[in-house]
This record gives sequence, C-alpha cells and structure tokens, in this order.
Amino acid sequence: MKFITVTELNRRATHIVSEIESTGEEVIITKKGKPLILMSLVSNSDFALKERKGVKKHGKGNLQKR
Repeated sequence: MKFITVTELNRRATHIVSEIESTGEEVIITKKGKPLILMSLVSNSDFALKERKGVKKHGKGNLQKR
C-alpha cells in the first residue's frame, strides 16, 4: 500500500490512477500527514450504477449532494 499527499495526487493523478489500474495496489491519500482517502480498484461486479429518475447518465449532473 502506497501513501501519497494530496499535492502529489493533484500533480500526478492520471499516472497514479494508471498505476492502481495496472498493479491493483491501494493508495492512501494524506493531508497534513493524516490519512484521508483510500483509492482502490473497483470491479464491475462490486459496483453497478443504477439509473435514477431525474439523474443524467453522463457529465457533471450525475453526482448528487447528500
């Protein structure tokens, strides 16, 4: 498991995602030295998007606030 800072994620996001995709290794994102986010590979069987009424399928409109 790798640990990287938010700043490094900001600079190298595409590369980091590609590494996770190719190796399957999880990455912990830290902020001010504290763990904040766990990035890991998600398989199609683990995650299925369900179409909801009134939610766009593509673009920025597919995220809803809680």
